[in-house]
Amino acid sequence: MTNDHQLSLHHHVRPQAGESAPFHFENRWRVNASVRDVWSVLSDIEAWPQWWPGLPVAVPIDDTTAPGSRADIQVNSPIGVTLSFSIELQETDAPYFVKFSADGDLRGTGAWSLQQTGPITTISSVWCVTTRRRSIRLLRPVATSMHSRVMRAGHCGLARRLNRLVS
Repeated sequence: MTNDHQLSLHHHVRPQAGESAPFHFENRWRVNASVRDVWSVLSDIEAWPQWWPGLPVAVPIDDTTAPGSRADIQVNSPIGVTLSFSIELQETDAPYFVKFSADGDLRGTGAWSLQQTGPITTISSVWCVTTRRRSIRLLRPVATSMHSRVMRAGHCGLARRLNRLVS
């Protein structure tokens, strides 16, 4: 099956009064695992802290992965800033696509698209959010670097986790 979801077609979040301009991040991870194995790990939100350094809290609020299900997330940045937010599943096409909204310290949307080519699965992500937190707005010049470090740690953690699953 091919992946027809286009992450590039997302709409930027529109800032509300008192919010920052949007932060827009795109990442691409490649792992040596099947799309179904990758989906299995990514859809187990409660286990994210076990393999994703920088995400000490990921607590599902619902016992489902259907649209409308929610989870509380906490991210610790490399410079000590903690972000707390909830995500709500908006759309899913397992094991190829998930879109979610975020609310809390960050407000906006994110999406992950998975595509397998041979033994490699590519995970493409888009994260477009705003914030009301003044400290985060002041850190805008280093936001890309902080986000990249957290995502790189997630990529490495996912690869390690999948290697354990394959072994």
